[in-house]
Amino acid sequence: MTRAPRSVSQEGPASRGGEGGLLARFAAVGAVTTLLDIALFAALTAAHLPAGAANLLSYSCGIALSYALNRRWTFAAEGSPGRAVRFVTATLAGLGASTLLVLVFASILPPVVAKALSVPIVFLWNYGASRLWVFRPGTKPHNG
Repeated sequence: MTRAPRSVSQEGPASRGGEGGLLARFAAVGAVTTLLDIALFAALTAAHLPAGAANLLSYSCGIALSYALNRRWTFAAEGSPGRAVRFVTATLAGLGASTLLVLVFASILPPVVAKALSVPIVFLWNYGASRLWVFRPGTKPHNG
């Protein structure tokens, strides 16, 4: 039996652990989807798929799972094509920001340190975009 998702407007962040609860669930989803991305990338490259194609496929699967988990568990929001497009747009903007930050930081720091410094910044971007734009409280999902 399938339950209808709870709307954010019916059950706000305070009743689900407040902003800290949302942030913790968002971080947990990020950890799960990152592990999926890495595991799938490793499996695909082990199966001799070129790294670029493997990364595109594994990263895309991570985005899809992230949307599904964040929509239902983190934000308890209704789904829509427009909301999914906003999520992918925000996530790809985060990827662009990550790449830019790594390039800038790596010009003065070791690459691994540069990557590590970019992670919390991009995490905050992704959370803010999801919280304030993709799954904004009290709004109905739009189809476009």
